[in-house]
Amino acid sequence: MTPSQHTLHHSGVRTKPYGDRSNPEKKPQTLYPPIPSNTNPPIPWAKSDTEKTSVFARHLTEVYKPHDAMPDPEITRKLTSRPPSSETLRPFTTGDLQGAVKHLHPRKATGPDQITTLMIRKLPQEGIKAILHLLNATTRLGYWPRSLKRARVIMILKPGKDPTDVTSYRPISLLPVLSKILEKLLLSRITNDLSPQT
Repeated sequence: MTPSQHTLHHSGVRTKPYGDRSNPEKKPQTLYPPIPSNTNPPIPWAKSDTEKTSVFARHLTEVYKPHDAMPDPEITRKLTSRPPSSETLRPFTTGDLQGAVKHLHPRKATGPDQITTLMIRKLPQEGIKAILHLLNATTRLGYWPRSLKRARVIMILKPGKDPTDVTSYRPISLLPVLSKILEKLLLSRITNDLSPQT
């Protein structure tokens, strides 16, 4: 897992105000001390965002290992011995899509594509139809686009932990908004359309 960008938030760390005081809604900028570097060749201290990103990336690579790619024989046997289901998911409609978008928080952080919920809400009808076509094609073909699997990783300082220790940060993965919408639509269809299998 390689973070494409990291943002650090914690209220217990020294802060400074933004230079622009004309906007009272702006929050104070959080200042974080440098962290010891574990890169090769080593950098004494990671101070810039780029250096810290490299340190976090190396740390997460060591902590999170990919799963074994070999399928479980028992699961494979059950899947192949089960007769194929004749039931298929109904295509999503414009109302389904708009309902899923409506239930998403408009100010949630974005994924790597920087597309926000508010952007999708403001799309004209042609844009909604284009997204609907993409999501229906995903379920019809049974293929989840690779771009919808990519996440932006943000490192959050754990409460009461040492901000100079790389292990004091918790990774948060932010998926694209379209991926979240597709998850909601699929859950709704599976729950309401398909009869339970025994």
